[in-house]
Formats: sequence, C-alpha cells, structure tokens
Amino acid sequence: MSEKMKIVFLDRKTAGPIELKEKFSKYGEYIEYEDTDENLLEERIKDVEVIITNRIRLRKGNFEKAPKLKLILVTATGYNHIDIKAANEIGIIVANVSDYSTDSVTQLTFTFLLNEFTPVSYYNDEVKKNNWGNYKIPEYQLYPVNDVDGKVMGIVGYGNIGKKVEEIAKIFGMKTMIAKIPGRKYEIESNRYELDEVLEKCDVLSLHAPLTDLTRGLINLERMKKMKKSSIIINLARGPIINEEDLYYALKNKIIKSAAIDVMSIEPPKENSKLFELDNILITPHIGWKSEKSMNKLIDIVENNLKLFLENRLSGIQE
Repeated sequence: MSEKMKIVFLDRKTAGPIELKEKFSKYGEYIEYEDTDENLLEERIKDVEVIITNRIRLRKGNFEKAPKLKLILVTATGYNHIDIKAANEIGIIVANVSDYSTDSVTQLTFTFLLNEFTPVSYYNDEVKKNNWGNYKIPEYQLYPVNDVDGKVMGIVGYGNIGKKVEEIAKIFGMKTMIAKIPGRKYEIESNRYELDEVLEKCDVLSLHAPLTDLTRGLINLERMKKMKKSSIIINLARGPIINEEDLYYALKNKIIKSAAIDVMSIEPPKENSKLFELDNILITPHIGWKSEKSMNKLIDIVENNLKLFLENRLSGIQE
C-alpha cells in the first residue's frame, strides 16, 4: 500500500447529500465522481488502491487494468454487479455492508402492503377528480378495501430484513410462512415450508433474498400459476429474482392480482417497459434503502470497513 493511497468513489450520487470528502480524505487522496460510464471506468481506476461504488459493474477485465487495486468498498448489501471470484483470485478484497437498511426496507414493504389492501393512492386520485363520496362509481368496486388481519404472508429470504418483516406482519395479525429456497440446504427446517406450499397458501409473497444462482428467475410464470388469483407479490430484494416477462404476463392475464416492486432486472429500466402499461403494479426506483438514517449508517460502516482493511482485519463479504 502506498504511503498516500488513492481512493475513488465511482458513483457518488448514490450516497445522496451526505458529506464524504472530509470523511475519506483522512485516509488518502479522495476523488469522487457523480457517476461513471463504462467508457470512463478504465481511466478512473487505473492507479487507485481503493474503489467505493454502489452499482458500477466491475469484472476481471477491469481489475487487470487496475494493478494497484486492493480494496472495493460496496455501499450496499448486494454485490452481484462485481465479479467476487475474479477479484479474490488476484488479491482484491471486496466488502459490502449488511444490516444497515433493515428498518427502511421493512417500512417500504409495509407501505406497499398496506396500499395494496387499503389503496389510498387510487382513492386520492378519485378525490382529486371530485369523486368524493360517490360510492356508485366503478372505481370504488375496482379498489376494494381489505383487512390484512388473518392474511398469510409468504416470505422468501429470512435474513435481518425477512425476520423484521415477519415480526411486523404478526403485529398486524398476519400469519407467516417462511419459504425454503429450492436447492439450498437448511440445518434447521422446523419453521420453513417448501416454496410450492407457500405459493399456494399465501395472500402476499414478500421477497427479501439475495440474488444468487438459486434465486435468479425464482419467481417465474410456472410458480405464479400456483398462487391465488387474489395474491400480491412484493419485491424489495433484487429485480432478477422475478422473471419480468412472466410477471407482465401474469399481471396482464390476472393470474395474480397485483405486484409492488422497488427493484427491476435492469436499473434504471429501459424506457417504456411493458410493466409501465399495467395498472396493477406499483413501481418505485429502488428507494427502500435510502432513508436518511440508513444512508448515514451505511457510510459509517463503509468507513469502518476501510479502517479494518488498513488494520488487516477486514473479512470481506457479509451475508
């Protein structure tokens, strides 16, 4: 490591308004870019020892162009955009951040869920169209109000967020079923159900699993056909866990009732995505982790990861 190491934040805009220069300049020469296109990546990392990034794709070819690179600090829990194996093979440590956004992601999960059962966004639109109290209009039949009490929530992914979601769901009087991810081995199975059973019984399917070879495309048309026609899918995990073509078909053909997602397979999505045509899907731009509290905690942990690295005590990826 050089006496004055070079640190670059490749997509600083993902960290919001938090002041970073003072924080990271203590450790070396700190440079930040609002964002980094692929054609600029090689030039920006060629002589750096530390990369900070939220979502920039980094592959083996990139590492070969950055001979001084020793550490990648991911300002997120997910790290599927980085070739971890290639990095480790050439001695680059990759460190993510876990358990910083549990509360904010859980909060958005229930914002989605409660809006699905009490569709305030639709009723707000009706009131602003001067339809207050006109209960005979068709929209009031299209937007029924239901209780969450007694409904079954299936949860895929039972880490910190999945456990918090289960805790809050029970407070609302919901029954919960924790799904096994097919192909994964479980030491303790007493509180887990086969995925197919969860799909058949749940009223709400809430996704909180990491993106892996086992979860990519996990929720496809075949599996959505096992669900109730009145069921809802919520995804605050990773976009590719759901096959989006299949989701479009299932929503358009009323195979399931609706979906609410904070993530998509490609972010930002392609313009005029077919999902945008549908009235029975709610989409937000990956905001679940971005509360002020979560963002401050995230950056504090990233800084601590850097300190641990300098002390030769950084363990790397946290699940």
